[in-house]
Amino acid sequence: MSSSSPAAAAARLAPGWDPKAKPFPQARRTDDVETFKSAKEASGEVQVPDPYKWLEQPPSKSEETKAFVEAQAAYAQEYIKGWPYREAFKKRVEANMSFPRFSCPSLKGDGAYYYSFNAGLDPQATIWRATREELEAAEKAEHEGSADTAKPMGKLWFDTNLLSKDGTVAIGTSAFSKSGKNFAYCLAKNGSDWNTIYVRKTTEPFVKPEGVEAAEVDKYVDSQHGDSRSIDKIDFVKFSDIGFFNDEGFFYQRFPDTTGGGSKGTETDATKDAQLYYHKLGTTQDEDILIVDKDPKVREAMWHGSLTEDKRWLMVAASKDTNPKHRSWLAYIGDSPSIPPASELRWIPLAQKYEYGLYDFGNDVLDEKDEDGNPIERFYIFTNKDADNYRIVYTDVKRSSAKAIKHISDFEGPDAELVELVPEQQDATLSSARFIAGNRLVVQLKRNVQDELWEYDVSTGKPIRRLMSSLVGTISQTSGRRHDKELFVSSISFTNPGTITRIEFSQDTKDEPKEIVHRTTKVAGIQPDDYISKQVWFDSTDGAKVPIFVTYPKSIDPSKAPVLLYVYGGFNIAIPPSFSPGMMTAITELGGVYAVANVRGGGEFGEKWWKSGYQYQKQHTFDDTLNAAKFLHESGLGAKGKIVINGGSNGGLTVSAVANQATEEHGIGGVIAEVGVLDLLRFQRHTIGSAWVGDFLNADNSGEEFDYIYKISPLENIVPGKAYPTYLLMSADHDDRVVPLHTFKMAAKLQHDCPENPNPILLRVDLNAGHGAGKSTAKRIDELCDKWAVMGRALDLKMRDSPSAAASL
Repeated sequence: MSSSSPAAAAARLAPGWDPKAKPFPQARRTDDVETFKSAKEASGEVQVPDPYKWLEQPPSKSEETKAFVEAQAAYAQEYIKGWPYREAFKKRVEANMSFPRFSCPSLKGDGAYYYSFNAGLDPQATIWRATREELEAAEKAEHEGSADTAKPMGKLWFDTNLLSKDGTVAIGTSAFSKSGKNFAYCLAKNGSDWNTIYVRKTTEPFVKPEGVEAAEVDKYVDSQHGDSRSIDKIDFVKFSDIGFFNDEGFFYQRFPDTTGGGSKGTETDATKDAQLYYHKLGTTQDEDILIVDKDPKVREAMWHGSLTEDKRWLMVAASKDTNPKHRSWLAYIGDSPSIPPASELRWIPLAQKYEYGLYDFGNDVLDEKDEDGNPIERFYIFTNKDADNYRIVYTDVKRSSAKAIKHISDFEGPDAELVELVPEQQDATLSSARFIAGNRLVVQLKRNVQDELWEYDVSTGKPIRRLMSSLVGTISQTSGRRHDKELFVSSISFTNPGTITRIEFSQDTKDEPKEIVHRTTKVAGIQPDDYISKQVWFDSTDGAKVPIFVTYPKSIDPSKAPVLLYVYGGFNIAIPPSFSPGMMTAITELGGVYAVANVRGGGEFGEKWWKSGYQYQKQHTFDDTLNAAKFLHESGLGAKGKIVINGGSNGGLTVSAVANQATEEHGIGGVIAEVGVLDLLRFQRHTIGSAWVGDFLNADNSGEEFDYIYKISPLENIVPGKAYPTYLLMSADHDDRVVPLHTFKMAAKLQHDCPENPNPILLRVDLNAGHGAGKSTAKRIDELCDKWAVMGRALDLKMRDSPSAAASL
């Protein structure tokens, strides 16, 4: 075992912590070494030890890994149980999470509105159906102040909580057919990325029989979701759209089976060789039509098949990683009563290389004809081509230019000509665009990490008016089709749990749209006026201005308060204001500050912001996080030594790298790394990891890439004997996005290299759960409570209404 450094030995032990009296569980070490190419070393290579390589085998396939996880779980739980406020805290969390949550209603072809609903503590959200009359009655009650906010409108249509007793089965992607007669939905078990698609007639609800008592509900749990569903069952689906062609069938993406007969989500093999298929309703999967085969040149390529709203065109986009750079093609299918064999499809290439993204949102038939006498069609697209903040363009498509080809990836030649309609804005990024009520163009912008909704003139590309002008926060969801006359918009903020607004449009752009509050969500224990929530800015290492949101109760002195600092900083993903009842409960009950730093690598300010924190610039993400922590305590927005940095997935990488680099001046007292990418040298070899090389580089590619990754990889840069802050590593046994081996290796190496760490280093593994999507409410609550139990005990945090609370504030 490694010896402790003088710094660690001299540091004061956290409350309830003594690693000498209760040493870490022992994990076997091996002599495994891997050789990587290096551009810096004279020998041209570097030998990298991998003493915990055996932990790459998942618990489902290795008794030794299973024993490691069980020992770590017991060790962590012993410390967690020592925080005397956990149960009281859990009750407060449950109380504040017990509020009704609604999605935007979505009008379908059968004339009904569908939406999701969770009464508060339901394991999973359910799907409800309402008529127009029921929707208007609900809005009238809302307006008159007589609405029972806990009561959903209409009737329960699909009870997701009848799929499993423990809430571990969830609905992912779903789609309705054009007529609204069929509903296709992906089901995922235990949080895995693997999905199975099923189909149900919308005339056949999936609900328990009327009159069944709550105690008897378990008798009606049915993993096959009733005898009334259709026979269709599509397996081995991942990262797929469901593109309905009228009422005949749908397009989807599937992968080869890499499970080896084991439980889906526990495998670690690389995910490659995706194919795009078409499934005809009422047939077996064996009868499905192959539309696009795997790309032999780019085995990581994934296929996204979607249809235009009028169901006349199929657009296929290929992506090779998470970067917004795709290859795109169109195929006309409007005159076909059914989908023809792939060999008969004729394609029109739009983008031939992985250089930019095209996102279509509408098409019009023009008066002009092509060489074959077919009408030319105009496609409206928002794109990052020559626009880091995105712009809206159009391209005119001739069906006469379509060609048959063995594989669409073999196309060569010029890309489609793009004509600018709405130019890029320098101070705002374009997030989405859609048509409503015919040609009324609605555009969503993000300015300084807050959303705006605008209407533009489709004929001139000029803005007409701002919609929902009082909005301060985030647009979390929208719902509406081009031929609808209404758009539903859900908005949230750090202190606003949600407002759904219905905007009515006429076909005349001169008419001011009418905004109606459809539903307002309130949480009894969280009153917005009791909090301060603001955006402030700080200077990072190289002078970059970085924003950070801070939210805290008005009743506390923030300079003496603990802080939960959340960061992400990757994949061009923005982290805007959002409502978290668990986090609001924590800062209320513990007298704390919730901070979200929009560090570089994210998408808050367009692609320049992203690119300044990816690949060889990844250190900027870590610098921004370190400076955010320092800024908080130096500006009186947190107590030095009580700043807990938290991140998940890419954010788990961020906080773990920061933990290695942090010094006392940064004031970090805790680290929560959830499902993090921590072995940066090897992530690309497992499941979907190859899709992340656009952000992280690839140590297998070149010596230059290895050299950069090697100096920032959390696993390789643990500082032996360093006095690390309280460190909670979290993963899940069915996480097939960021496989748990990252977290297992990190925990084992941290505990070995810092055996006398003055603060806890703990591993928490959630069972029957994945990367996060579809996790049940109960699991989310337990996870949150365990986080705060660890940090609460180690940082000596007390519930504010406890007798000794005053001493901690």
